[in-house]
Amino acid sequence: MIENMSKNTFAKNWDTELADAFHIFNQYTQRLEESYNQLQDRVEDIDREMAHTNARLKDKVLELDNVTKYLNSLLWSIHSGVIAVNLKGEVTTMNKAAEKILKLLAAEVIGKRVEMILKDRDGSTPLLLALESGKNCIDVERKIETNQGTLKWIESSVSLIKDANENTIGAVEVFRDLSEIRELETRLRNADKLAAIGAMAACIAHEIRNPLNGIEGFSALLARDFEDSDPRKKLVKNILQGTKNLNKAVTELLVFARPLRLKLKNSRISEIVDKTLFFVVEDMKLKGVNNIRVHKDCKLDTDVLRCDPEKLQQAFLNLCLNAIQSMMYGGDLTLSTRLQGSGGLGNIQVAIRDTGMGIKKEVIHKIFDPFFTTKQEGSGLGLAIVNKIIEAHNGKIFIESVEGKGTTFYINLPRNSNVDADVFANEWENNIAMIPHYL
Repeated sequence: MIENMSKNTFAKNWDTELADAFHIFNQYTQRLEESYNQLQDRVEDIDREMAHTNARLKDKVLELDNVTKYLNSLLWSIHSGVIAVNLKGEVTTMNKAAEKILKLLAAEVIGKRVEMILKDRDGSTPLLLALESGKNCIDVERKIETNQGTLKWIESSVSLIKDANENTIGAVEVFRDLSEIRELETRLRNADKLAAIGAMAACIAHEIRNPLNGIEGFSALLARDFEDSDPRKKLVKNILQGTKNLNKAVTELLVFARPLRLKLKNSRISEIVDKTLFFVVEDMKLKGVNNIRVHKDCKLDTDVLRCDPEKLQQAFLNLCLNAIQSMMYGGDLTLSTRLQGSGGLGNIQVAIRDTGMGIKKEVIHKIFDPFFTTKQEGSGLGLAIVNKIIEAHNGKIFIESVEGKGTTFYINLPRNSNVDADVFANEWENNIAMIPHYL
């Protein structure tokens, strides 16, 4: 009986413990389910927060990208050159204007040392000096030399770049090209000088020419009194040649210093070229030049131009005679014409090419400057007068030359241009008529 009671008690206790265990298990299961549900809710909240954060981050990235594009567009739209460097002096930024001024591409110089692309003629670099000294440099005018060897006047300002903690992280230079302004100022000064020369020349021209004419006339009479074998006749001829040279110099000075007016009419460039070559050939015969071959290449269907044919002929002839003088040992002289552009707004280009000694590279940019000459007996006004005639027709003249191989002058004349057309005074016409065709 006791055994039965023990079994019953054990069974009862087992049932109680099992029930308690199931109860506890159910409680933990409910708690786990609640925790899982809470975790799911939290995950959904986190997902929503992350989606919102990602959306805001995307907006910020888009906004930053737009700001970056705007700043880059702003930087590239600035007409002044901009170059930035880091603390190592390496180029980090270079805008379009800087590319144009320095004739370099930003992609080619980013990461390179700044002194390789932008330095003064003395070798110093303001960007590096600013980093070393820790000081800005404002509105400094200086002369730089590009990688192509071209000299340019620029005005620049250098400023240090600092971060939010006022630590220097680089430097930036903003500069603008003053070369054209300086060239215009030089031309203006030259124009003032030439105006003074013109006024002086106009005053003294007659005072010089009157005794010159007397000297020339009396010398000619004196020459007739001497036999060809008389040595005094040679001296008289030297006097005559000297008066002609002096008269030529006075005339060239007057032509260059006074305003040039054109007598315009519709003319064919091919006819002007033909007349020019006629005088060239005659001059060669007169001087006994027989080792130079003259060529013409004019095949234009339409070559009518409103111009002053006599002035253009004078310009072409002067260039041809200069070309002949450069071919001391013979060669080829070629005159050619071609059209540039289409319709009535293009140019007629006249090219005068020789195979002579060429022009030195270091003086070629001075070739049209007044009073500059490479000849022992030149006035330095011949090519300046040629340039003046072409500019009076609203044209442009360019030169290409290789020393030892030859020179080509390109003359571009607009086919449709408003050219100032005035008539010369009689005295002016007389002066022009006296101009020799030799430079």
